[in-house]
Amino acid sequence: VDKPGVYELVMGSSLKELLELAGSRETKMVQVGGASGRMLPEKGLDIPLSYETVLGAGAVTVFDKSRDPIEAALKTMEFFREESCGKCAPCREGTRVMIDILDRFNKKKGAYDDIAALETLSNTMNLASLCGLGQTAPNVVSDTLNNFRDEYLSRIKTG
Repeated sequence: VDKPGVYELVMGSSLKELLELAGSRETKMVQVGGASGRMLPEKGLDIPLSYETVLGAGAVTVFDKSRDPIEAALKTMEFFREESCGKCAPCREGTRVMIDILDRFNKKKGAYDDIAALETLSNTMNLASLCGLGQTAPNVVSDTLNNFRDEYLSRIKTG
């Protein structure tokens, strides 16, 4: 963005309005609410900023068209692996396995089964982790799978 900073808008203003104020250019995706928040594609920016939608902690990270959603998901999961207390298996093991799978996609060696595994792991972590960190850590993976599935599919190893 041309003008990074702290912005105050009326609740219910759209995310698109915020990005226009900040001078966002060539936006590909936006992560709202910090690392555990939601990852929205450019076409989803008309959403109102509210606690019922995507507001979360209020942090907004803007990714331009040069950025890779799979790499962003991989880096976020690496962060959560380091932040996990390790107490519960869904978070401790889930983040580790997700990193392994995302790394395969990053190297263009993914498999169709890997997509199903990421979806299953996301649901399991969300439902079975003991704390909010483990419950929300897979948000970025779920959102990139839902919004950028073509990028995952283009990195499936064939032959």
